[in-house]
Amino acid sequence: MPSERAIRISHTVLFTLVLLASIIALIISATLVAHYNKEGYPPVHTGGYTARIRILLVASVWTTAFGIALTVGFQLLGNHLAFGLLAHLVPITIGFILYLIGSASLTALTDKIDCGRSGDTFSRCGVVKGLVVISWIDTIFLVITLAFLITLAFVARGRYGVHKSTLYAD
Repeated sequence: MPSERAIRISHTVLFTLVLLASIIALIISATLVAHYNKEGYPPVHTGGYTARIRILLVASVWTTAFGIALTVGFQLLGNHLAFGLLAHLVPITIGFILYLIGSASLTALTDKIDCGRSGDTFSRCGVVKGLVVISWIDTIFLVITLAFLITLAFVARGRYGVHKSTLYAD
């Protein structure tokens, strides 16, 4: 049975990784949206880039906001119901789905594009490819975090029944 200390350390490490990747994705996607809104989106698949980069912007804002709230809240009030399993599972699942949709769709749009050959027709091509990479990294961190939370949920349910709702198993 995991101890309170092990859960607190695991939670801190996982959410720090998620937050770091989300903040990087937030910065990249926000600068891309600002740049393309000012200069215009790439001529090929314009609507595709607009929607996909904005989905990743929403995903990074969502994950950053809830990541900060859950990390700080859990450290201060870990035994409180407001920072329990359900309060962690719902926003992390939504963030995972948003990142998965955005990452997969932007990957499909950019996977055949060679930034060296695109020249001036696709400004910020390398930055878009960087957004794809950091978005997949954050998606992987979110899957690991979801596995951690689901494991804790099963441990808590098996040991304490349906009424156990905080992250602590002891």
